[in-house]
Amino acid sequence: MGGEIHFHGHLAKVVFKIKIMKSYITTAIVAIFFLISAYFSLTAHNNHIISQKKLKVSTREVRLLKHQKKEMERKKRIMTRVSNFVNYAISSGLEKNRWAYYNVEIEQPATFPEVEQILLQTASTSSYYFKPMILHIKTDIGSNKNTAPNKSSSISADSKSTKDGDILLTLKGAFVIRHE
Repeated sequence: MGGEIHFHGHLAKVVFKIKIMKSYITTAIVAIFFLISAYFSLTAHNNHIISQKKLKVSTREVRLLKHQKKEMERKKRIMTRVSNFVNYAISSGLEKNRWAYYNVEIEQPATFPEVEQILLQTASTSSYYFKPMILHIKTDIGSNKNTAPNKSSSISADSKSTKDGDILLTLKGAFVIRHE
């Protein structure tokens, strides 16, 4: 009987050691499981954050591309309108080489009816227009009769420097006439 007790005691120690080892093994397995779970959880969390950032960037890019598309469509509409206008202008004869410029330079005394006739001639029509640069009318020319000879160099060749008038007319500009 002595051998059985000893064997039983040894078996109890082995069983006890196995139970202690079992708790260590269980603890180790739980710890490994926890570490693996934590790793996969953190990886999933990081992937989720990265996905959110990618989504934000993609959303901004989509908005930017939509904005650029609208802007391109707007510019295309503007260019179409400009092209249509240019084509219309060309068909209407608004090309630079189809227009002639005739400069007008008058500085002389004139009567009221003459000034009225000159100003009526400067009205624009569909085939020409007058581009004024200077129009100066002075009604008190009697006080300038002493200085009039000094200004004779600016009076046109057609005018008479001694001509009497009601007003002193200074008109500079150009007639712009379209060639058909």
